[in-house]
Amino acid sequence: MYRCTTWSRAKRKHQAYHRREPERSALYRVVSTYRELLPRVWAERYQAQYGVLRDEVLSALDEYLNCGLLCHGAARVYCDSCQHSFLVAFSCKKRGVCPSCNAKRAVIFAEHLFNDVLAQVPHRHVVFTIPKRLRSFGRYDRDTLGHLFSAASGAVAEVRSGPHGIPGLVLTAQTAGDALNWNPHLHGLLADGLFNPDGSFAPFKLLDEAALLRRFSELCVANFLNQELITESVAAQILSQEHSGFSVWLGEPFKDEESAKFVARYIERGPLALERLSATENTVLYTTKTGEIHRYDPLDFLALLTAQIPKPYESICRYYGWYSCRSRGERKKAATVEPVVSQLPEEPLPATPSSRWAACIKRVYEIDPLECPKCKATMRVISFITDPHALAKIMKSLGVPQPKNPAPMAQSPPAEQELFDDGPQYW
Repeated sequence: MYRCTTWSRAKRKHQAYHRREPERSALYRVVSTYRELLPRVWAERYQAQYGVLRDEVLSALDEYLNCGLLCHGAARVYCDSCQHSFLVAFSCKKRGVCPSCNAKRAVIFAEHLFNDVLAQVPHRHVVFTIPKRLRSFGRYDRDTLGHLFSAASGAVAEVRSGPHGIPGLVLTAQTAGDALNWNPHLHGLLADGLFNPDGSFAPFKLLDEAALLRRFSELCVANFLNQELITESVAAQILSQEHSGFSVWLGEPFKDEESAKFVARYIERGPLALERLSATENTVLYTTKTGEIHRYDPLDFLALLTAQIPKPYESICRYYGWYSCRSRGERKKAATVEPVVSQLPEEPLPATPSSRWAACIKRVYEIDPLECPKCKATMRVISFITDPHALAKIMKSLGVPQPKNPAPMAQSPPAEQELFDDGPQYW
């Protein structure tokens, strides 16, 4: 069974809901110190390696600096039983930088898979990787990640076990390696069998992993060749090597639902694990799963992290076969019963504030943030507050201190230091 060690530690630490304080994290300190300097040095130091600095990168950094800070907007949660209340800060909802929003997105994704997409059949965790000489193309043009999707789905469709039936596959693109290095690859969930048109399911008798790897390699190289990203000689050389750098990993079928749900969250995870990150005055330390510590210049680390930010509206999750949007839509349409039209006018339902954040926290930590810490009654969201002056008064009445600007890190190059003597202000 899959286990998440950070989940168990966090569960022990948070026996009740506590508001997170992002301004205390090492990541916030790095971003707040170097956000203004990054675009000034990008063309000279990083454009050759990562391409032109995208507008969505700076937008994601700015939104992250506001994420989780009460002074930028909050929802007020109130207990009708004991009149206890607290504030919940707004989230940035950006992809790629904010660990908190990435975690909530992963939970929502997993719930969507199990509620709306996946059939109640066994599934496997599948991973597709490509050689290093093909990875760099995605740094400059993230559209090349589509070549991996089409190659992986095509390989599964061709190598499926049996002449008939439809496979069910969900794939997500990950671009970060264990040390935040650029490593585009695919994670996914594969139904352990084939679906028949009538909806019945036939488990795989044998799934040829070697054939799947061979076909994935051929299709992926063909895609890069058709786009003229590589030459025919390079394509032939890659495919002729004994160890081409391509790999396909198939896990064993999940034996319980919790393991499957954990992997569903894992395949949509963010690139950065906050508990592995620390920072000194002029160095960022990042620890891998194996315990290896990587040291980065703060600007180099920030450039490395921004490479993982997807484009606006970029699809990093795709559905194939039985789970494709078209297939699900056709089944839903066929199962739809024409509703009886009522002659009475329907009264509009009152708008209710969304509590999706509460469901995410409860799903991950098994803690209900809407449970009153004093009387254990169920609390409710009574208002959304965006006025800074009103927020300041409410925070003072609740005894919540105003966030403090973290101490800036030592910056380089020294010539720019005088521009940041007071540190950037974001509130």
